[in-house]
Amino acid sequence: MRVAMVAAAWEVDVEAQRSHMTELSEALCARGHEVVLYLRQHSPMPLQRQRAKRGYQVVRVPAGPTDRLSGADLVPHLDEFAAFLDDHWSGWRPDVVHLRSWLSALAVGGGRDIPVVQSFHGLGIVEQRFRDTEARTRLDIERRTGAAAGRVVAASAEEVSDLVRMGVPRSRTSFVPCGIDTGLFTPDGPAMRSGGGPRLIATGDVRPHSGLDTAISALQSVPRAQLVIAGHVHSTDPREDPEVRRLVEHARRLGVADRVKFTGGVDRSRRPALLRSADVVLCPSWYEPLGATALEAMACGVPVVASAVGAFNDAVVDGVTGVLVPPRDSRALGFALRDLLADSTRRQMCAIAGVDRVQAR
Repeated sequence: MRVAMVAAAWEVDVEAQRSHMTELSEALCARGHEVVLYLRQHSPMPLQRQRAKRGYQVVRVPAGPTDRLSGADLVPHLDEFAAFLDDHWSGWRPDVVHLRSWLSALAVGGGRDIPVVQSFHGLGIVEQRFRDTEARTRLDIERRTGAAAGRVVAASAEEVSDLVRMGVPRSRTSFVPCGIDTGLFTPDGPAMRSGGGPRLIATGDVRPHSGLDTAISALQSVPRAQLVIAGHVHSTDPREDPEVRRLVEHARRLGVADRVKFTGGVDRSRRPALLRSADVVLCPSWYEPLGATALEAMACGVPVVASAVGAFNDAVVDGVTGVLVPPRDSRALGFALRDLLADSTRRQMCAIAGVDRVQAR
């Protein structure tokens, strides 16, 4: 079967960063399917097409400038993306198209008579709920796309409910929780060296919705604890990243800057050793469509304290594999951390239960 994965807004370095999308592509290729990923070309590159080591092809679509663009800035260039797909699919017609995000749906449009599977990886109505913003174009597109798609894949039970409220028929919605590679993320293996007091680690992206300011605030309630933020930043120079600078200033104001360390993104192959060095892994996002950060930590045998939102509600069993706390509540987060760090037996029980849960999913 020919599968076209369309991710108009995603940025994926095929060799260095393996995302949920690339792992799915690898799995489909391993089953004998032909997979092509269509990504927007976001930097000057000599190769428009590239074959990954595990079989799928990556096609970088020229659409707009080669700068990194946000969702709103990308919209005017999606006609170019659509025209490229029309041309490419005239010689290679896919049997099914998997759209990743509302921007991909806008780029592909309709009228092609090809079955469509839609994954949103975050919904506008959820962002509106937490960010107090309104993006009418996005909301309308998500409603129309969800209603028209042959199948909509949701990564959390909360997303299923949101889709139904948007008007997507429940009969065409599938709940497929995020999975991780349990051959790589395992409790067995080396751990990065650490010293000093309790070690807290937060991974993922360094963005406002990641809730890292809440984690920094919680340090005031956890004496001696060190917070390692090993998240990807979206600037060439991490020191100039606006969100990093905001968080550094926040830590300084609270008097905990000496206990916060930014490492930048850690390569996937090295992340298990980093996670195993933690006493607790923090997942303080107030908006979480996938929950992979919590699953990776649990698979490595580390208890998790996470916000009770989105996919974290499905991944973390409160009081069993970790602790769920209200989002944006630094006092609740600090209390949960203090309580968990004071009880090594409880942490060990959470670690064992976390490994079992991830391996059973």
